[in-house]
Amino acid sequence: MNNVVRIACTMLAALPVAGTYAQYEKPIGLSLRGGIVIVTNGTAKRVEGQNWFGVGGDYKLRDLSFGNQRPGHSASLQLSVDYYGKGSFSNVPVTVSYIGRANQIYYGVGAGVGFTRVPSRNGSSGDQDFTFTLCAGYDIERGGTPIFFEAKYFGSNESRLNALGLYAGIRF
Repeated sequence: MNNVVRIACTMLAALPVAGTYAQYEKPIGLSLRGGIVIVTNGTAKRVEGQNWFGVGGDYKLRDLSFGNQRPGHSASLQLSVDYYGKGSFSNVPVTVSYIGRANQIYYGVGAGVGFTRVPSRNGSSGDQDFTFTLCAGYDIERGGTPIFFEAKYFGSNESRLNALGLYAGIRF
């Protein structure tokens, strides 16, 4: 737990520094995040503890337009890759997500494949499983560098890896 807190605090402290180097004219559609992931399943929580470390990134594939959108509202399609794990458990969900935005608030849903590692009788075993994500977040514009805070739920056929991530990140 102490290592997770130290890593999360280091990443949060590094965001303003990274932001000073991210001053640019046109966003490239890349977002990076890091934070704490809270496991919701009893088995993984019992073996490795409840709080894990997680990192991830998104890349905007394209903007979507749906007729007459209201001002301040938008939608996009993005590719998302995350990692969270601890000890003998880990998951790397790779999803395609729909993201809706209403000014500074955004929400999304995604589906894809999760590359999982869970303990088995012979050590750890890896597999690919269906995975889905639900997210909600808030963008903050500070000095021209967008940062964000996000809650993201990870669901999987491998239910021992279902979790809620609490992240801070930066957009490029």
